[in-house]
Amino acid sequence: MAWLLLGLVLARPASGQVWVDAGTEVRDIRFEGVRALPETRLHERLQTRQRASAYGFRVALGKLPFIPDPARHAFSPLELQRDVVRLRDAYAAAGFFTTQVRYEVRRDDEKNLLDITFVVDEGRPLVLTEVTVTGPDSLSAFAVPEGEQKSWERLEGSVRKQQGRRLILDDARKAQEDLSRWWRSRGYPRASVSTRFRSDTARFEGYLAYRVHPGSSARFGEVRVEGNRTMSAAAIRRRIPVHTGDPYSALAVEKAQLNLQELDIVRSVDVVTPTLAASDASAAARDSTAAAVVDSVVPVRIRILEADRRLVSGDLGYVTDGGLSSEARWINRNITGAAGTLTVTGLAQTGWLALTDDPDVRYRLAVALKLPAAFEPRLSTVLTPFIEHRDDTQDRSTKYGISTTLVYRLRQFESVSLDYQIARRNVYEYHFGDLTSGDIDLLTFLTQVSQGMLDSLGSTLRYSTFTLAGTVGRLDDPANPRRGVIVRPAIQVTAPNSMSSTAYWRLDAAANGFLPLGRFAVLASRVSLGRLFPFGKSIPGPDDNVQTMFLQLRDVTFTAGGTGDVRGWENRMVGPKVPDVRFETVGDSIEAHADGYVPLGGFARASFSVELQLPLRVLGPNLGTHVFLDGGRVWTDDARFGMQGDPQGQERLFFATGAGFDLRTPVGPIKIGVGYKLNPSITDLAASSELLRAAAEGRPFDEVHRKNSRRWQWHLAIGASY
Repeated sequence: MAWLLLGLVLARPASGQVWVDAGTEVRDIRFEGVRALPETRLHERLQTRQRASAYGFRVALGKLPFIPDPARHAFSPLELQRDVVRLRDAYAAAGFFTTQVRYEVRRDDEKNLLDITFVVDEGRPLVLTEVTVTGPDSLSAFAVPEGEQKSWERLEGSVRKQQGRRLILDDARKAQEDLSRWWRSRGYPRASVSTRFRSDTARFEGYLAYRVHPGSSARFGEVRVEGNRTMSAAAIRRRIPVHTGDPYSALAVEKAQLNLQELDIVRSVDVVTPTLAASDASAAARDSTAAAVVDSVVPVRIRILEADRRLVSGDLGYVTDGGLSSEARWINRNITGAAGTLTVTGLAQTGWLALTDDPDVRYRLAVALKLPAAFEPRLSTVLTPFIEHRDDTQDRSTKYGISTTLVYRLRQFESVSLDYQIARRNVYEYHFGDLTSGDIDLLTFLTQVSQGMLDSLGSTLRYSTFTLAGTVGRLDDPANPRRGVIVRPAIQVTAPNSMSSTAYWRLDAAANGFLPLGRFAVLASRVSLGRLFPFGKSIPGPDDNVQTMFLQLRDVTFTAGGTGDVRGWENRMVGPKVPDVRFETVGDSIEAHADGYVPLGGFARASFSVELQLPLRVLGPNLGTHVFLDGGRVWTDDARFGMQGDPQGQERLFFATGAGFDLRTPVGPIKIGVGYKLNPSITDLAASSELLRAAAEGRPFDEVHRKNSRRWQWHLAIGASY
């Protein structure tokens, strides 16, 4: 039948009967009486689905080509009854065993839609008044392995923290797993934990007992490697913490699996213990009651499936500050036979179609040789010779050198690295000027530049730096995170100073956080701090030009602004900046003209961003929108470099707000947005040519014409937002 009439007796004030058919849908689902559990968790338990928001608008859009119609969710009376059971189960798992759930339904006869309200009477929760951890024989003490007493006491204490709290089944199960895992990682592969629960329903009190059965101890036996075609068995064994004769450890088996899975040449790996897999759980329980058991041997079998040895890949992207960009990679994933990886990477950031006046143009070629360490599975060495050409707001130059990096991996998203880089930069053209100094006017300074200060900066810069950096934190989804925190601190120093043109310490740290708000919205935040400390040869002497000494550090000074920073400004344009002045010789004189600005940077930086990411479900689950508030400050408070005062107000804290759209993809979000400067400086609103003309004519900068249209800044980026 085209329409099937179903009679459903539902509780509602107006009538005892609600009629539904095959076309009936749910418009809205609400809860009443919910206090202990978040409504988002209850919504996740339901199988009855409501219509998406802006349903009518989505139907209209569905008539356009390539836009799908919104999904329909036909109402099922039977599923609604099951949802009541699911909600009761959710409360029981949270310690509410007397929770009552009913529902009320209102029908919109004209639109054939239902509004459902679940009315919840949570009742009293059951509280654990006693939690105990005992061995197989409750009268005798545990035979805790030597040196592990404190670790066991900490675990027991964490399990007993359930006492005095509401019973939560997930916490109780996790404690059971933690107890079993502790023993299985300390030489007892057949350890098991049983639980016993008693309750006093009249008092709403419960008693939870954990009984641990360690079982017999065991040691690792033969370690056999299978399936490796290009990797040597010795190289594989060096990466796993499993050795014949060592006490059995489930944690070591898991680490072996992870360490091998992270190798580029490994497509899949399976670390198994055949004798344990074949053992019977009941036999293990019987064995655990023995007073003394001879150590058993557990052989380990490692089965590896290797990937193709060579791989060619590439990416194509776009960012407003750098225009069209592409990257190509050629990879040999086992060049040494010991899982060493050779990667040749070519990067081209062309500046084509960039939305900024001075796009960042970069071309880079690098060859990276990654070698797994011989003594520590989580430590690897990366040797990278490179050459890079850039033409940006800093200069037009070519840099070449080599870096050696030690990377110690802690876990996913967590690592520590130590890098040493020795390099040389050949500068063909500097891009700079000076508006921040109160001791010298603009034209006088720029004339000095054209007449020889460039020579004092030097056309060749040398680098010899050590950088200690780390990444800590966790994300639920690397491509499109909704929850988690990532922190990236770094410290850099020049050494030995005889091999470097400058001398400094540089501290930098950035943190990104993500917090879900409800089922769909996400609050994303970012904080960035940095400080530069010059020393030695980079400190101006009595006969040195302080402007020249400052500009020699310009490659490592801090800037802010751009697509991934303070989005109301172009890339690196927050804070001190000067007209991009070029000189032409006309007869016996030198004439200056300006086109855009270049950042001067500073010795300190602080910036932040708060962004609310909202779904735009009208156009599908992968399209969203965001609104943001960004802020940043770049400044130099070092009198030794002539940086006193802020005559143009460029070192204060700047703010920007804006909004945009996000398209979520498997490789990360595509973000397009617009930022609006809330408190711009004069250099943000005035054309550089106007500012240069005012300086030449001796007019105050306050008289320069400002354009409010310069408050707006468009941004487009493809890739992760952290």
